[in-house]
Amino acid sequence: MSHGKPPRSPAEIDAIKKRVAAIEAWYHRIDLGDGIETPGHFRMSDYLAPYHFPADMTGMRVLDVGASTGYYAFEFERRGAEVVAIELPSWGDHDWTPRYRRQFAAKPTLERDSIDRVAMLDGFTVVGEALGSTRVQRRFLPIYELSRETLGTFDIVFSGAMLMHVRDPILGVQRMRDCCKDDGRLIISISTTLMDATEPIARFVGEWNQCNWWQMSPRGLEEVLKCCDFDRIEHRDSYVLQDVTGQFRDPTFVCHALPRVG
Repeated sequence: MSHGKPPRSPAEIDAIKKRVAAIEAWYHRIDLGDGIETPGHFRMSDYLAPYHFPADMTGMRVLDVGASTGYYAFEFERRGAEVVAIELPSWGDHDWTPRYRRQFAAKPTLERDSIDRVAMLDGFTVVGEALGSTRVQRRFLPIYELSRETLGTFDIVFSGAMLMHVRDPILGVQRMRDCCKDDGRLIISISTTLMDATEPIARFVGEWNQCNWWQMSPRGLEEVLKCCDFDRIEHRDSYVLQDVTGQFRDPTFVCHALPRVG
């Protein structure tokens, strides 16, 4: 990434700070060096341990599904991987309800384009350029269109707490399985209010103006994974995600799923 590059000049540091400040919506808080940190809600570097990522990903091909502003994609690159980062083509391509979709479609084109740039596009671009990224490729696809014919196969497919935003999470897992090498693995997390449930359950939490659909129990996720041809579950772990203010708390379950072969 930025290794071996000359130190940034004061003017370069100031230019990066201005680009970061110009973006209103940041999800990840990312260290860009030289005292520059993106003003996201979540500092995911505080929660790496429960994911049990390989320390050295040299030679690995990684698919980051739902990359947002890119923390994980660039972390995988820092560890040596070649990364394909998947994001939706536009804000309107989320699994919105019909009422929200009508309201969004009614906005002026310039406003919709601005939302796409601020929420979907610019942050990732600024981070990648600031870090000197060379091995992260961004592709714009819905999760339902992931396939090995389109993207190839991957040593690691990663899905970080995004299944709740997918109207059909089972189909989403099936599409991620299609992109996973037979000797690879899916590393997946879910935010869940059902951490202690012993039943394989999902709770509907949809609201008309939010793209949140399902809360799944860890046992429920594991049964979905098995149904979608993941044979073994490893590295079960959990943590409580907090935003940088400490006011938001989101229990999160993590596991590795290994494909069924044959």
